[in-house]
Amino acid sequence: MMERKPTYRGVIIGAGHFSDVQLEAWQSVIGAKIVAVYDINAAKADHLAGKYGIRSFDDFYQMISEANPDFIDICTPPASHFEYVRYAADLGLPILCQKPLAPTLEESEELVRYATERNVPLMINENWRWQPWYRHIKKIMDERHLGDVYYAYFNMRPGDGWGNDPYPVQPYFKKMEKFLMFETGIHFIDTFRFLFGEMNSVYCQSRRINPVISGEDLAIMFANFKNGMLAVYDANRVAYTTNNRSPTYGCMMIEGTEGKLRLDEEGRLFLTNRGGVEQEYVYEIGGGYKGGSAIATQQHFVNCLPLGGGFETSGLDYLTNMRILFSCYESMQSSAM
Repeated sequence: MMERKPTYRGVIIGAGHFSDVQLEAWQSVIGAKIVAVYDINAAKADHLAGKYGIRSFDDFYQMISEANPDFIDICTPPASHFEYVRYAADLGLPILCQKPLAPTLEESEELVRYATERNVPLMINENWRWQPWYRHIKKIMDERHLGDVYYAYFNMRPGDGWGNDPYPVQPYFKKMEKFLMFETGIHFIDTFRFLFGEMNSVYCQSRRINPVISGEDLAIMFANFKNGMLAVYDANRVAYTTNNRSPTYGCMMIEGTEGKLRLDEEGRLFLTNRGGVEQEYVYEIGGGYKGGSAIATQQHFVNCLPLGGGFETSGLDYLTNMRILFSCYESMQSSAM
């Protein structure tokens, strides 16, 4: 008789907008289930608990005692990450922690050190690289359809950041002193590394266009890679677009010696080989958040639990993203007039 694989029991910390996204994704993950949600706001926790048929708590230690979880999913703002990582690590529980790691590089490094010294598996919940279009872009490049890739350009225009009440889905964005690169650009730093390898250097400039927010809402990052290629992340959240918060948040072009690849706002891919005409590269885009990327990310976490780690976005690996991120902010300061 085939041995039945265990179902890991998890708890989620935080009952905000993205906790809802993750809880929906957990319904489709094989081998794990979330049994409880904790938030200091009992009403918010109760709402999500009712929606997904799980228990709610406004006392962290009571939840741990009564739910007896096998892992913890931290889905709270970055300022609270180290506190909850420390709690989970002291309990010896594997951790899935929302990006970015922490408000500063020093705290990010301390967070990873704390979990590592206690031999507790830590994965950063970076779902961007798990969007199916990026997995297929990687496949196309690995199969050498583009030859030697030398340039990539991403034009990010979610279109949700103008007016007196920008970012209606996540209004706390307005008060973030570090905003566009810290909250959104970090996704692309990680995705660029996934697609193109390690970076040698970055140069970044930024502006604040909408005066009602605290941080930058326009940024351009130039990234030089160890393999010699160059990538540009050209982003702002104030430009008008007819399709706010599209699945991809924008469009991408990748150029190589043997062809070029285009990603549109709906996740479709178009390949042009040298000497040929543009043709659509057809593949399946799954259901759920951004083509099923939250499901894929969380499934990867669960698949790695029996191994005690081996995550694509381990805490240690994600420190590289954080170092690049804060290098971007240093570049912004040095390039300011």
